[in-house]
Amino acid sequence: MSDYRVALNRGRRVGAGRCDDAAAMALFLESCVQQLLGAVAPQLIWEGAQKEGLTFLELGKLCSSDPARVEKLQWL
Repeated sequence: MSDYRVALNRGRRVGAGRCDDAAAMALFLESCVQQLLGAVAPQLIWEGAQKEGLTFLELGKLCSSDPARVEKLQWL
């Protein structure tokens, strides 16, 4: 199982208000990033954000201020 799926399952089990940053990011990406940005891969964005050391809050801000950068996270 991928790290993304582990984080997503952890977030679902614990809940968005109680989970760690990686799990909260996975929940956010799984639930609404495609509605915000279109045809993107939540898991690839999560993996890129983890490689870049982004927090959930930083990624959320980027979704509104620089969606092209968020899309580029898929290719890291």
